[in-house]
Amino acid sequence: MLPNYAAEHADSWLEGALTRFSADNDELVAPTRALLAHTIADARRHARLLNTLSMLEHMGSYKIMSTQHAPCIDQATLRHVAEEAHHAYFMKRQAEKTAAQPLEYVPGDLLAPAAARMYFERLEAALIRTLAGAGRRAVYLYMSMIVEFRALWFYELYHHALQRAQHALSLKRVLGEEQNHLSEIAARLDRDGERSDARVREFLDHEKRLYNRLLAAMQRAAS
Repeated sequence: MLPNYAAEHADSWLEGALTRFSADNDELVAPTRALLAHTIADARRHARLLNTLSMLEHMGSYKIMSTQHAPCIDQATLRHVAEEAHHAYFMKRQAEKTAAQPLEYVPGDLLAPAAARMYFERLEAALIRTLAGAGRRAVYLYMSMIVEFRALWFYELYHHALQRAQHALSLKRVLGEEQNHLSEIAARLDRDGERSDARVREFLDHEKRLYNRLLAAMQRAAS
């Protein structure tokens, strides 16, 4: 398959997949918006949310670095880990600006930290079990794709919530990079012949259940 054709094919598939993801998560939009509005309204809560997002982005960058270190590592993977690390830095900087003090990845500075870590770890464990024998690259690509679906969905809602609150923070750059990551990962899975619609649906269903638990934990922590 020619590179340009593969990218176009992946983009076409991704457009449909994003539409289905949006429809499948429609009932989660209202509670997520409510959580965001409630959190943004209080500087301390908002700082904890931002710091939690920083922690999750940092976990993502660490996972890529710890698993993708073969001699054949490509530019796309290196750019991905660099941008994930930058997102962690950006969210941390905004968190500390909002809190007007330094913050750490400790329970008092985070929002539902145990649930946030469990979301990431359980999703990765499920993918490793299902993709046993497929290799680290396939796990990395699928994990990145599934997380990017949720990140793009969540950051879009967050961006609009910030606008409604007339908050100075903008997530336009983060959204653009997340969209690029998702498009690139879909194309790479296509080129490798690894993408399976059945697997994507299975992983997204599992991720939705994990996000539901994380959302409920955040709602309790923010109350």
